[in-house]
Amino acid sequence: MELLELKASGAEREAEALLGKVRGELWALDQRGTQITSEELAARVGRTATLTFCIGGDEGLSPRVREAASFVWSLSKLTLPHRLARVIALEQLYRAFEILRGGPYHK
Repeated sequence: MELLELKASGAEREAEALLGKVRGELWALDQRGTQITSEELAARVGRTATLTFCIGGDEGLSPRVREAASFVWSLSKLTLPHRLARVIALEQLYRAFEILRGGPYHK
């Protein structure tokens, strides 16, 4: 796993930098996206070999990034700080992998 943080420099410049770093399938995290259950997340993750997650900064994601994403995932209708969104997304990914392997963590 690789974590890449970009300095805020405007939505379009950020979009170019982000889209240039995508490996595999791109998922954007955005409150306007689709909310899913842990089981649905596990099923989606299980069908994907390589994922790149994109979490916007203070100004959110550029529309270019959302349009380029194969899935726009909403963790909540609430606006979350991007660092908190990252922790929640990582925990949910851990849970998804536990579901896929049949582990007890999900219970």
